[in-house]
Amino acid sequence: MINNILAFWTPGPIELLIIPIFFGTPVVLIILFARFLLRNKRENVRLRLEVGKLADELEQMRKQKDDENNNSSDKSS
Repeated sequence: MINNILAFWTPGPIELLIIPIFFGTPVVLIILFARFLLRNKRENVRLRLEVGKLADELEQMRKQKDDENNNSSDKSS
């Protein structure tokens, strides 16, 4: 009798497949989402650095252009 009761509650091969899929899928999705967030954060930092470099380069070009305009107006006077 006890063997029958224990056999009723022991998982079979189908249950052993369903349990990892049912509990494993959310864990895998959480891990993938966390990796995506970390990668996104690194990409944002990299893009901000690149934008900062471009802004500095633009500012230098504007200063050079202003200097050239000031020098040419001084020569013409």
